[in-house]
Amino acid sequence: MNNGTIQLGVIGCGWAGCRAIESANATSRLKVIAIAEKDETRRRQAGDDNVVEHCYDDYQQLLANPAVDAVYLATSPDGRLQQVLDTLNAGKHVLVQKPHAIRAPEILEMEAAAQKSGKTLQFCYFMRHFPHNRQIRRAVQNGAIGDLFHARVFGKFNSIPPFDANSRWLHVYGQKGGSLGQHYSHELNLTWWWMGCPKPEWAFASKHVLYPQYEGPEGAAEDYFTGLLGCEGGKTIQIDCSRMSHSDSGSVVELYGTTGAITNGGISRFKDGGFIREPIEAPNEIDHGEVPPDTPVFFYELNHFAMAIAGEVAPDVDAPNAYTFMQILDALYDSAKSGDKVYI
Repeated sequence: MNNGTIQLGVIGCGWAGCRAIESANATSRLKVIAIAEKDETRRRQAGDDNVVEHCYDDYQQLLANPAVDAVYLATSPDGRLQQVLDTLNAGKHVLVQKPHAIRAPEILEMEAAAQKSGKTLQFCYFMRHFPHNRQIRRAVQNGAIGDLFHARVFGKFNSIPPFDANSRWLHVYGQKGGSLGQHYSHELNLTWWWMGCPKPEWAFASKHVLYPQYEGPEGAAEDYFTGLLGCEGGKTIQIDCSRMSHSDSGSVVELYGTTGAITNGGISRFKDGGFIREPIEAPNEIDHGEVPPDTPVFFYELNHFAMAIAGEVAPDVDAPNAYTFMQILDALYDSAKSGDKVYI
């Protein structure tokens, strides 16, 4: 560290990596001093735009830099496991972009390496860190909408990525790069977290491949995904999502309880023959200090990571939680491929 500031390296300079650089530099706790990116155009653009001191084409060079305290890993999941292990073995804290792995057992290997190294391991799901979403969770867990029983996610991204060296994994089924894993796993994770992360029990799902660009043995990634997740206590989550749809209907992220629902960021209740709206008034348990006016999208998540390194908060998402959620994704993908209900 330099005067208490955590010096961060970012590996991978696609969209997520560049947003991480902006977000980290917007905090008083972090400063990006190094990036690693194999693609020369991406590397040069990210380094120039953000005035980064050290720019490498090999992530091992970044890990060998003793000034780097921690790493934000924004690479594709097919090489993620080894990169996390290498980062921890180099004695650096690590924040892992999603999808966190190809399969859930890889996260257990990451956790074991983190425990051995004594370094902080945190996994990304940035929506959890928005203050309003944390207030919603606290209100829900305090009984604001009664007993929880169901959540529903419906959304459309409407963009199919190009097929090239940087985005190949987005087109391979099971590498978590389709409409569910790459796009709407955020909302699935958010609603499951609002519920209190109930233990998953089963999944049943179906997929549609409408615009395939990959012909390998794994099959092409899904363009439309629909699934139902069953959790302990009879709680369920329904998800319908696409990365290309000709429907103009709006997105939905809702949580249902016996006395109310979370809709459009607030509480909805049916009372005396009509719907009433209530604001979320639960306190926020984490103080992020001074927040920049044009808050970068990953600001709260990166600031939380820095606070976790300092021992002020627990990592969120931590390894056990990331492992359980990856089990959920694995089960949904396996069910959609086989056509059978999968027990977790």
